[in-house]
Amino acid sequence: MRPRILIVDDEPNARSALSELLRDEGYDVASAADGLSAKRRIAEFRPDVLLTDVHMPGVGGLDLLALARAMRDGPEVVLMSARPQPSGVAAPFVGKPIDIAELLSIVEATAPPRR
Repeated sequence: MRPRILIVDDEPNARSALSELLRDEGYDVASAADGLSAKRRIAEFRPDVLLTDVHMPGVGGLDLLALARAMRDGPEVVLMSARPQPSGVAAPFVGKPIDIAELLSIVEATAPPRR
């Protein structure tokens, strides 16, 4: 069974394109338009991987990373941004514009196996 992925991005086109791409690759995908709604989706959807933009108004990707790490059995987190990777943050990172092959490789390496 393929991992469940929650995509969090405040850019609707990016969120939609990533959702479609990952669904086409066989992943079970949900999305959220911002960090606050992502918090609810994490509890409802129980993703294996949280693919989140770093820079969003209000609750950003680094806030979601901290939340996921504080959770028991929380999702693995992959950060993405058009800006450089935040210094001192140890998490997989994908630069924007996204290289699809790189993203798929990182998701595969990051996602825990599902039964």
